[in-house]
Amino acid sequence: MSIQVIDNFANINEQLEIINYINQNKDFTCLFDTSSLSYEQYKKYETNNTIDYPQVVHPIFLNHKIKNYFLFSCVYNLLHKNKLSDNFIQKIKVNINFPYPKNNQKKHGPIHTDLNEKGTSIIYYINNADGDTVFFDKKLNEIKRISPRQGRAVVFDSTMLHTACCPVNSVYRQIINFVLYK
Repeated sequence: MSIQVIDNFANINEQLEIINYINQNKDFTCLFDTSSLSYEQYKKYETNNTIDYPQVVHPIFLNHKIKNYFLFSCVYNLLHKNKLSDNFIQKIKVNINFPYPKNNQKKHGPIHTDLNEKGTSIIYYINNADGDTVFFDKKLNEIKRISPRQGRAVVFDSTMLHTACCPVNSVYRQIINFVLYK
């Protein structure tokens, strides 16, 4: 599977419904998360530009359970509309990254895969921000960068090496990460 960019993954009403829920709902809470990679995994794909920055995470679907019914209904509708609902869901979560000290446009987070076996990953960008998603080949050469744009999604094979960059100029970078399998 190639890297597919879908600029209208969500229409403006769907975008605003998600944005308003996340940014205005007092019950929307996040967990502080450092890298979920083991030290060995982190070191395996480390480059000179790797930084292990913290992020906050809000689970939507995890461990075969819906954790947020409102967001699950919103994102499942997006999967269905974009003909991706015939997959099983491994996880869906909101990730929020903030500027990080001594960061620049070349720095990136830990390089990883979402699954070790065939699956489909989707990154849905909630807001316009800097803080690209970067894809790598097996030799850790950068092969593609996708910039966050509200309503855009990038769909790719879950075994593909990739990472996120922290924003440098934006206040935050918000995404919804889907990991699906057959």
